[in-house]
Amino acid sequence: MVDGGPIGDGTRLLPDDARPEAGDRGEQHEQDEGHGRRHRDAAPRRLAEALLIAAASPVLPGVAHLRAGRVRLGAALLGAQAVLLTAAAIAAGHGRSLFLELTVRPGWLLALTAGSAVLAGLWAALIIHSYAVLVPDGLSPPWRLAGGTTVSVLCLLAVVPPLTVAHFGHLQRELVTSVFSDGRGGGSPGPAGAAEDRGDPWAHIRRLNVLLIGGDADVGRPGIRTDSMTVASIDTATGNTVLLSLPRNLQHVPVWSGSERVPYPPEELLNSVYENGAERPGLLAGGGNVPDPGAELLKRTVGHILGRPVPYYAMVDMRSFRQIVDAVGGVRVCVDDAVPVPEQQVPAGRLEPGCRTLTGREALWFGRSRTGSSDYVRMGRQKCLMWALARQAGPLTVLRSFQRLTRVFKDSVSTDLPRRLLPPLVDLAAKVKNAEITSLQFVPPAVSTWRPDYPEIRRMAARAVRDSGSASHETAGVHILSNSCT
Repeated sequence: MVDGGPIGDGTRLLPDDARPEAGDRGEQHEQDEGHGRRHRDAAPRRLAEALLIAAASPVLPGVAHLRAGRVRLGAALLGAQAVLLTAAAIAAGHGRSLFLELTVRPGWLLALTAGSAVLAGLWAALIIHSYAVLVPDGLSPPWRLAGGTTVSVLCLLAVVPPLTVAHFGHLQRELVTSVFSDGRGGGSPGPAGAAEDRGDPWAHIRRLNVLLIGGDADVGRPGIRTDSMTVASIDTATGNTVLLSLPRNLQHVPVWSGSERVPYPPEELLNSVYENGAERPGLLAGGGNVPDPGAELLKRTVGHILGRPVPYYAMVDMRSFRQIVDAVGGVRVCVDDAVPVPEQQVPAGRLEPGCRTLTGREALWFGRSRTGSSDYVRMGRQKCLMWALARQAGPLTVLRSFQRLTRVFKDSVSTDLPRRLLPPLVDLAAKVKNAEITSLQFVPPAVSTWRPDYPEIRRMAARAVRDSGSASHETAGVHILSNSCT
């Protein structure tokens, strides 16, 4: 037989000198085992690398694909991120004004909500795909399970921020659309030019007057009596604000329909005008085709009393005020004299003098109690509460309580401020927070409540507005809240 020739079954024999010796076969087997062991040892390290790059993919999209050799896809993802970052930088250049626009425009909020939800899905898909292109072959079942579990956790962590933004956007949109009107209803016409002049929305409006109403509807107290009525007259250029407060017990009220006086019993009080308008919407000039005819009649009457146009109102009831204070963690005020309160509301039966943070219930009764004092002293405490709450409710405080505050405002705050006015109004509110706020109360002895001198009330209001923001306040009874409420 010739070496290397075929045998009967077709198998070719190797020459003797070409056949591996037993020792060579052992060395080859050891090499194969060593290679397999190194491969198994490298698999966990490559798995950890794949998971790490997948975790970074939402921040650096495309890195995993470049690492896997998919250059075109990786470059496309990095290019898309560069475009988005450039757009974000341009938006950041507009900064605060753009943010304010976003927070009060329903269309933009809807886009933010939808965009954030889509972004959450894209981030999750990107993490999964980044892991898929890098995961090593030959993983044992336990390692495959560990990798899949880790990727699932990474996806859950990645979608939390955009879904949180989407949730806040949804809540804010619901708040804007449910509380603020679209501006198409009846009622007093708003300031002209506020929405049309995009460059300066307040170019044609020297002062903005808004009636702030506190209703006493609460558990066990059906109906609404407006025990707090204050016109906030705001200088749109500086933010300097005058709070003009009318007492609830004014008599001989010149109820104004919008075009003429409405018959009203002389002994009836100012705080009954709201209920009168709610029961008889036909009293309003132009008809009662408004969401809240009671507030509309009161707004027109207060504007007539003060001799100033009052195009808008905002009303909150007592229960809502209590919930608002609790939602922001209380309000810090300084109590000059002990304030008696019902023991079933505050166990101690009184609020002691000193500076402290009041709970919602304590704050409510601090502003509501007139035991041992009067309506007029109570009005002063109410202004201090409003001022303190406005200054202490900063952005972080509001953000922490956002969901709870949204629910309270949706259920218990009513206003006829139109949505179109919200962007410039939010910007104006920032000016007000850092400006001087003064207060004037039309109370005895300056004003008789049972026989008011309404022409004198108008003159006092005009002087207070004229002196707003000036170095000297000549109008009797005007107080700077930052001085009188601390």
